[in-house]
Amino acid sequence: MNNPADTSTRGQMPSLRKRPVQSGSRALVDAVEQACLQILDEAGEAALTVARIAELSGVAVGSIYQYFPSKDAIVALLYERVLDEESEQLLRVRERLVGMPLKAALEQILANIIRVETRLFRLNKVFHLRYHSALHLGMWRGPYTTTGEFIEATWLPLLQMYEQEITTQHPALAAYLLGQGLRSVFRSVLEDMPEQLESRALLDSLVAMAIGCLRPCTQA
Repeated sequence: MNNPADTSTRGQMPSLRKRPVQSGSRALVDAVEQACLQILDEAGEAALTVARIAELSGVAVGSIYQYFPSKDAIVALLYERVLDEESEQLLRVRERLVGMPLKAALEQILANIIRVETRLFRLNKVFHLRYHSALHLGMWRGPYTTTGEFIEATWLPLLQMYEQEITTQHPALAAYLLGQGLRSVFRSVLEDMPEQLESRALLDSLVAMAIGCLRPCTQA
């Protein structure tokens, strides 16, 4: 059994063997996806098996494996749908930041990250932890090949927008800590204290951490 914390199982999500092209094959894949979602909603990840998916969807096990190499590949398709949807929402979140004070903007950004992480985590906790590095909303379908490219294209320009409100002498480091360091914090919260995901205390603490990166205290 894979340990969700095992780094050897992380990375890119599993994908379909082939994408459905004809209407019949698309209907088959959709039926499998919907059955997977229903099982997760009604019985949880422990009840999710290919045999149960086949039973509920009416698709033969052999036909399922023609498109999906594993159970995880079926779950990955659910995550693809959610991330595509949330990518559209992310654009609207970014538009709302224009003209906001720094602290309010950070609250909006971090509250949205918490909401998305919670949604993904509830879908399938084990899968989410196993493939967390691939479930990066900011980089999803984006033109970035590395985390560094993502940070330079998103977090660093954000800091430049608020250059009058920040005091750090190391904006590149601050951008990295916001873009990657906070993501590592989210991963730890998911593993160690998921009950805190929707607490106001978590959001307030993350905002304070972010402000600390941008307005570091100077020692006498």
